Amino acid sequence: MTSVTEDTRCRARPQLRDAVSLDGKDRPQQPDGPAAVRYAHFHTADPVAAQRFFGNAYHPGWRITEFARGATITHRRCATEHLTVDDVTIQGRVDCEIRTSDGFEVIQPRSGSLIAVGDGSPKADTPMLAVDGFPRLLRLNSVRFTIASIDADLLRQVAAGSHTPMPQQVEFLGSRPRTPAAARMWRDAFDYVTTSFASADTARHPLLVTAAGRLLAAALLECFPSNVTAGTSSPNDPSVPKALQTAMSFIHRHAAMNIAVKDVAAVVHLTPRAVQYLFRQQLDTTPTEYLRRVRLHRAHQDLISGDRSATTVSEIAQRWGFAHTGRFAVLYRQTYGESPHTALKRTAAG
Repeated sequence: MTSVTEDTRCRARPQLRDAVSLDGKDRPQQPDGPAAVRYAHFHTADPVAAQRFFGNAYHPGWRITEFARGATITHRRCATEHLTVDDVTIQGRVDCEIRTSDGFEVIQPRSGSLIAVGDGSPKADTPMLAVDGFPRLLRLNSVRFTIASIDADLLRQVAAGSHTPMPQQVEFLGSRPRTPAAARMWRDAFDYVTTSFASADTARHPLLVTAAGRLLAAALLECFPSNVTAGTSSPNDPSVPKALQTAMSFIHRHAAMNIAVKDVAAVVHLTPRAVQYLFRQQLDTTPTEYLRRVRLHRAHQDLISGDRSATTVSEIAQRWGFAHTGRFAVLYRQTYGESPHTALKRTAAG
């Protein structure tokens, strides 16, 4: 049995493909209206209908790779102009491959078993970011989870309002929260937005809906490592273990020097392997990658404040430990959306 219902009393202009055609059938576009909330509901025990639904609900689509006999899927959506919030309940076993490119999706486990294959063993309630470049295979078993899908334009608007200078585009560097405190902050913000969207009073007020969307976009930027916040993780965050605070401070202080994992380990009186584990568990990265982020951020600061008549890209790259200018340029472009030469040239022009 498959059922699809839509409540269009509160109109919106959904950016993702699903909110107009959740079951794969064409429906007329709703007329433009204020940024309010639109609701949709889908339920099925049919694997073919489920495959079609997930292919339309997310772009370019989630692909179901296993749908166990007797499994059911219930999907509820609240959609606004730049944000959708989904509540998904699965009874039985379903495997799903996530493929994303438009916007940013955060999956928040609520109950049951949700395993991201190859993602280690994070806490059961740890949110997971799914963006282009982070494909995931999810093994789902009698699970409930919520999904926030945030439009790229909204994320950039929010980032531009609170982070300067800004890269040309927002790119995330990891799929797990920067710290446990960041994960808690995200959950609190997501719960607030979910509760707000469930209220008919909120749904009738476009300003409140827009504010909720911006709140969640800001929480996303603060929760997950990105080129917007690269190199800005605070060693003084009280939620970070003392050994990790010391290691991060050491890296920030000595980023221009030739340091290695063994040097960091010596400072915190741990083995290199223990330091690797500490960074992976708490920051979803390695000490080497963290050092590279800090150095790249410092190089970025030098480029955007530099004088082209007095310095070069090669000099700045070598100053921060990037011996090969070509590889530095590739990494810089991947992170900040433009070449380092363009950044330095723009500074001189300005």
